[in-house]
Formats: sequence, structure tokens, C-alpha cells
Amino acid sequence: MKMIFIKQLTNAVSSSTVWVMTIKNAIKNELKRRGWTRYRLVKELEGKMPARTIYAFLAGEQDLTTERASIILKALGLKIKR
Repeated sequence: MKMIFIKQLTNAVSSSTVWVMTIKNAIKNELKRRGWTRYRLVKELEGKMPARTIYAFLAGEQDLTTERASIILKALGLKIKR
């Protein structure tokens, strides 16, 4: 399982925003590494999460709950490590 390392940043951006951006980038990087499209990820998660949620998150239109982020990370074999 690949690890995503999260650094706590102290600046004007809230820590939750930093987490979301980092997780989103890790997901996008892993999709690219695997040669997967967003559609392929949606098919992989069919029945576990609405397609619209995945597309909106990757487009920056909405955030994910911790539970939903964990589902995507698990499907991609990624794990968060502080």
C-alpha cells in the first residue's frame, strides 16, 4: 500500500483545506500512474459511492467526508500517514 504523507501547514489556509488538496492530488496522481480515467474510478466504486460525488470532488466542486475519502483511498491502495 502506498503512503500519503501529510504535513501540517501553518498559514492562512485551514488545515482541513490542506488535507483535502493533498488527498485530491494523491488520488489524481495515483489515477495517472495507473492510467485510470475518472470513469474507471467511478466504475471501481460502483455501489459504494455516487458517481456525481467522485466527479464533483475531483473537479474541486465539493469536499468529501472522511468516510468517503477512505473508500477512494482504499480502492487505490493508498493510506494516509502523518
